[in-house]
Amino acid sequence: MLRGFVIGFGILLTTAGAIGLLTGAGPSLLGPLLFGVLLLIGTLLEKRYWPNSASPPGPGWEPTGERFHDPAKGGEVEVWYNKISGQRRYVRSPQ
Repeated sequence: MLRGFVIGFGILLTTAGAIGLLTGAGPSLLGPLLFGVLLLIGTLLEKRYWPNSASPPGPGWEPTGERFHDPAKGGEVEVWYNKISGQRRYVRSPQ
């Protein structure tokens, strides 16, 4: 929900800034235009977490020893880490 609001606000700022610049309102609308574009780029390209998988990832991954309860899907989740890429993956623990 928050992501949708931020995208909408970014579109509003970008549109208002572009219309203002095109109609000759002056360079004072360059700030909202650039901020809107940055909001859109940052929100649309943000890093997403991998969904919980049922099996451990492939070679190069090792468990961190971290475990937590997943309130959305239920059950325990184990965290795996890749030293080369720095990525973390979440794997559902067997019941």
